[in-house]
Amino acid sequence: MSQQKFEFAQRTFKHIPTDSEIIVPVSGGKDSTATLILALQHFDKKKIIPLHYNTGWDHPKTYKYFDYIEQNTGIEIQYTKTDEYPTMIDYIRHQLSNGKGFPHRMARYCTRKFKRDNLKSWFKDNGFYKNRKAQCWLGIRSDESYQRKKRYGDLDSAEIHSYRDVFPDYPKMLDRNVSLRFPIIDWSTYDCFEHIRDYGWKHNSLYDEGSNRVGCYPCLLASKKKQTEEFNTEFGQHQLKFIKDLEKEFGVKYEMYDEDQGSCEICNI
Repeated sequence: MSQQKFEFAQRTFKHIPTDSEIIVPVSGGKDSTATLILALQHFDKKKIIPLHYNTGWDHPKTYKYFDYIEQNTGIEIQYTKTDEYPTMIDYIRHQLSNGKGFPHRMARYCTRKFKRDNLKSWFKDNGFYKNRKAQCWLGIRSDESYQRKKRYGDLDSAEIHSYRDVFPDYPKMLDRNVSLRFPIIDWSTYDCFEHIRDYGWKHNSLYDEGSNRVGCYPCLLASKKKQTEEFNTEFGQHQLKFIKDLEKEFGVKYEMYDEDQGSCEICNI
């Protein structure tokens, strides 16, 4: 098949035709939104599946932004889920009741449960362990953090990658049917915002309120400074009450650390 290369000011993107469906994980943030727009520009929307890794710990304005995306695309966003623990707070309560602590660098169980395990279940439930084919486009940028640069900096935005080459703990049956692409791996923050504007869309209004990332609100692995900023907002106070109630219920202190603990590998795409 022929390949075409498109350039958008600082942005570059090489279109690689495929008959597979295109799964685009969406967080409501600029990176995943720019990635979704790229998919919409190059494929029939019937082939595109926006997917949110649902933790139940997002800001209401993010869910409002998902409504905006659905209205502008006519595509329903799909959500991962777990019936046993519908929200992250439910799962943290489960962990605390079993003698564990709150999430931290050495116990990133929030990421494991709501991003990795629930995504595996979604793939299985939707036929991707059998013979349904897809490319999964991850809106990850290598310049977003040191951790991402170290892990993803050598990836090429124009290459199609084996799922297990990047995430080895996913099953072989998924690797046969789902590949990975990182279309904006070499884009900048400005590139993403500009691409959204050029497409005629608005960005998530949380950015206008000072947020530099969109995902869990707040991310419990973020720095003390960042968490304090978000806990001090009106909705943050609502979230903080959940934490305080758990501290009181289980007699376990929630600790915030000066340095960012790496955040989630894929939550704020």
